[in-house]
Amino acid sequence: DKWYVSFTIKADKIPPLYHSVSETIGIDLGVSTFATLSDGTVYQLPDSLKKAKIKLGKLQYRNRNKQLGKRKVGMKSSKNAQKFARNQAKKHADIAQGRRDFLQKTTTEISQKYAHIRIEDLNISGMLANHKLASSVVDSGFYEFRRFLTYKSPIYGTVVEVVDRWYPSSKTCSSCRHVQPMPLQARVFVCEACGNSCNRDLNAAINLASVPKDRVRMASPELTPVE
Repeated sequence: DKWYVSFTIKADKIPPLYHSVSETIGIDLGVSTFATLSDGTVYQLPDSLKKAKIKLGKLQYRNRNKQLGKRKVGMKSSKNAQKFARNQAKKHADIAQGRRDFLQKTTTEISQKYAHIRIEDLNISGMLANHKLASSVVDSGFYEFRRFLTYKSPIYGTVVEVVDRWYPSSKTCSSCRHVQPMPLQARVFVCEACGNSCNRDLNAAINLASVPKDRVRMASPELTPVE
């Protein structure tokens, strides 16, 4: 029930974009807070997405006993079941569109402001295997976030680098570099060596921004690292 239109146009070459922040920025992605930047900027998933997910859950619960039919055995679905299936598909599509809109706007804003971006190479498949995290990971769209940042890098002249997934950004003190265990439920990093106290996500983002060059690689093959 949707239409898409594609246009081909001639346009002048886009002039170079001068970013307002030239320093390297680290971005930590998480379930509690979607994205935390090393300068303290925070991005949260819009409330509209959370509300839409709740409505979908209620719809599914109310209709949990409806039979959609089985073609192989000649079992037809009822009109109410068909109506539920259409409503469910529409709500799934609305959630996906809302998430995509948020990710597009957020990555464009970041790409326009920051010249040098570093993100962690998250083990998405491993996170999806954890049934406690899987739903939140899918809702957040971490993979799409990275993909959007990467393909926008040549458009806005940004450098996007990926940090080695084994680099302990969450376990390292951003002040003295001491490494210590960090349980998932802890939201504040308190260094056992120097006493530094910092929000868990901000601490990780600062570490991603200052990670040694031998622990990073380019996210886009069209670009070369800045010196």
